Amino acid sequence: MPHRRERFERSDVPRESAHRNLVALAVLLVLAAGLAALLTQLWRCANADGRVGDAGLGSGISTQAETLDPDEGYEASDDVFTHILVLTVDDVRKSAPTLQRAQLLSLDATKRKGYLVEIPLDVRVEDASGTSTLQELFAAKGAQSCIAPLAAACNIRATHVLVATDELWDQVRGLRNSGVSALLDSASGLFSNISTDMSTSQLLDVVELVQSIGVENLDLKDAPADAEDDGDGGSWSRIRQTELGLLVGTLRPTS
Repeated sequence: MPHRRERFERSDVPRESAHRNLVALAVLLVLAAGLAALLTQLWRCANADGRVGDAGLGSGISTQAETLDPDEGYEASDDVFTHILVLTVDDVRKSAPTLQRAQLLSLDATKRKGYLVEIPLDVRVEDASGTSTLQELFAAKGAQSCIAPLAAACNIRATHVLVATDELWDQVRGLRNSGVSALLDSASGLFSNISTDMSTSQLLDVVELVQSIGVENLDLKDAPADAEDDGDGGSWSRIRQTELGLLVGTLRPTS
């Protein structure tokens, strides 16, 4: 039986565009800042901190179900995709951080195109405990337990997950025009503000993919969603899965 949920003021409504664009730009910059040349130092910093190659997040990735068949009139694309779930929290080092933002970075290696899709925090998700919002599930069980339910809600399997803080995005923005020396000096601080299932080599693979696509070919979009009665006196959002698939290119109309 679905649990009854405490009502709260909606915090999923995106903030004004200046901040949203800042976060989006910072996400892209942290992936495309030319860190490939810093492999040795990054490996040392990342593994010393212990938040790269996080086994719990890796387990969450592995529990995802297969995607559902497309609606009639659509088919799955043959393109090669990397989908990274980006969760922004107040502090990755806290035992129970607060989720502040959810985004899907979808990279199409075939068409050299990508999207950073904003996901509402009140999106409807389901797990073994019942139905709730993404924000509520995160608060109750953490990032690891949100990966499979959110993938099911979007009907897009996440390749990787990156949990980070606004402080990271601010750091990266400050390094935008910095040289190699500044990046080396900041590497440890950057890694202390993230947690990810990815190994250092996988992070660098993503860097290379973003560089090959080009930042100019990455677009910021909102996930298509409808408000829906939650049956408990409030509402939540439901992702329009087919529209999302068409947006990022995982689906296409049948010929």
